Amino acid sequence: MKEEARIILMADMNAFFASCHQSINPTLRNKPIIVGGSLTDKRKGLVIACSYEAKRKGVYTTQSVYQARKCCPDAIFVQRDHSLYHSISSKIMEFLRLIGPTEVASIDEAYIDITERSSNGPHPIVIARYIQEKLWEKIHIPCSIGIGPNKIISKMASEVKKTQGIVQMGVKQFMTYYHPRPLNELYGCGAATEERLAKNGMKTIGDLAKADLLVLRALLGKRGELLHQYANGRSSSAVDEEREKGDKTIGKETTFNEDTADSNIILGIAKQMVQRLSGRLQEKNKKARTVSIVYKTERIGRSYTKSLTLSAPTHDASLILQAARTLYLDHLNETPIRLFGIRLSNLDDTQYDQLSLLDLDLKY
Repeated sequence: MKEEARIILMADMNAFFASCHQSINPTLRNKPIIVGGSLTDKRKGLVIACSYEAKRKGVYTTQSVYQARKCCPDAIFVQRDHSLYHSISSKIMEFLRLIGPTEVASIDEAYIDITERSSNGPHPIVIARYIQEKLWEKIHIPCSIGIGPNKIISKMASEVKKTQGIVQMGVKQFMTYYHPRPLNELYGCGAATEERLAKNGMKTIGDLAKADLLVLRALLGKRGELLHQYANGRSSSAVDEEREKGDKTIGKETTFNEDTADSNIILGIAKQMVQRLSGRLQEKNKKARTVSIVYKTERIGRSYTKSLTLSAPTHDASLILQAARTLYLDHLNETPIRLFGIRLSNLDDTQYDQLSLLDLDLKY
């Protein structure tokens, strides 16, 4: 099926962790909620998540609790409850699978292919509104929905109107809206990548979309090609129903005695981890398509994950390390962390290698 004939919907739960607490406790609704903080000292710790009522007063994720209290003195603090979040997420995904083939992107996001359902009658926006209304009515979870001909457009359309917005875009609408906007609004473009592109005259998504692929390959390797596709509203990956059920992962992590932001130490550890993980992949005759870094910003607390999906699966240590290094520089450079790890997922069996012309100049 041609890409333009597909209709992909991205459902993005709004302020999910805070919304889960508001879902089970009606007294917390419409109030500034902050998830996080220290159990032993109310002045310490970090904000793990917050409601939009708190965001409007200047609270943001990873902010210190001390600063959050100054921004929002009337905030209500609740402790994280991962069993609650996973329970509610499971209910949401179960419901979305009734709508159409569903790919779980994260605990609070999913892609749904509504091509067949929409072709039989209901307009995509009608389907999106139904999803919003049912999630709010049944479990009091708000969500924003993006609709597009592929996953990248639906993902970025879901960011346009929060909370509880519905935005549908085709390729032309995507370009009209996003091309004048800064690179930091492009999915997958972190701060370090944005800075590198800006030094080469690319400051907007439109600049990147019109850039020479040879220049992008030289700057960013294969990732430059992927971001170029995204900037032009192109995405070849289909909704994968098996992604959550079929994924197996391998990984390694280490906890530091104290917080460290020393990139030389962290990237040195990353290199050692990648060598071991690459060896394990080869022993298992597998290749990984997705590289993730895992980290904690406090000793006792939630771990965070940043991921990058490669254009082709690999067990090459140098390619995996380059992806991990890119993720670290884009998301964690100069950030003090207590735990660091690398995780490989989307593992493919590799009985043989299928070569293509693109493999000949693989730089990423």
